Amino acid sequence: MEQSGDEWQMIVYVNGKWVDEKEATVSFLDRGFVFADAIYEVLHIYNGNYFKLDLHIERMQNGLDKLRIPFRAQDLIPVFEELLTFTPGLEEGMLYVQVSRGTAPRAHGLPVLDEQSVVAYVKPLQPDRRIGEQGGHAILVEDLRWQMCNVKTTGLLLNAMAKQEALDRGADDAFFVRGNVVTEATSSNLFIVKNGELLTHPNGPHVLPGITRHVVIELATKLGIPVKEVMFSKDELLAADELFITGTISEVSPFLEVEGQVIGSGQVGPITRQLQAAFRQETAL
Repeated sequence: MEQSGDEWQMIVYVNGKWVDEKEATVSFLDRGFVFADAIYEVLHIYNGNYFKLDLHIERMQNGLDKLRIPFRAQDLIPVFEELLTFTPGLEEGMLYVQVSRGTAPRAHGLPVLDEQSVVAYVKPLQPDRRIGEQGGHAILVEDLRWQMCNVKTTGLLLNAMAKQEALDRGADDAFFVRGNVVTEATSSNLFIVKNGELLTHPNGPHVLPGITRHVVIELATKLGIPVKEVMFSKDELLAADELFITGTISEVSPFLEVEGQVIGSGQVGPITRQLQAAFRQETAL
């Protein structure tokens, strides 16, 4: 990525080539475009380094295997390293990478293709940490998504629609409810605190196995905070003492109100602050 005045010119990796962002294109017959037949990952860059690269590669490979896309995520590590060379001195940024099954005439079924479509880029990141500091407001929406939310595919339309509904209603995010069980946020995992214990939906087909979720559970365990991976209801969510989401970009972000109902004291809770501090220390290493 080269800087020109106040503008950043992004260099994008597209199917083995390095091109300017204005020239980065894929075929209109690419199955990622036609069927959302693709997986993706977003990595946070702290101090010029990818955070938990190994865990992202592992999750990426799991997704590729689930969709039966014959591609080795490990082979992209040199590409990721090369992308960092376009952003010398980058302190904080993000990597986006997407792998689709490839290009083929539009038809149902899964064609066996010799080449997959790969797009990757790095850009500087200045995340809005307002929610992390002050707390956010959320709404509840019915979870109508499919039964493979644990695979990080590009089929995110219902996530995007839920997020827009939240914005339309003056909220910051939406939390999905499947039956009476709260699953996750539109792009983040969800934790509640009750009586000093940390609760989060167990990994499975209805939630993404979040990397930040994984890190927070490890940090909580080290801090002596009890963690239970259990399903919880809408009523249990609203009766929580503390509530926060975790994600690659959102990090650890508290929410103080859901559907107009104040959570706990209405202030960011002590366990949330403790985990935020531990996470900041982890990312500073």
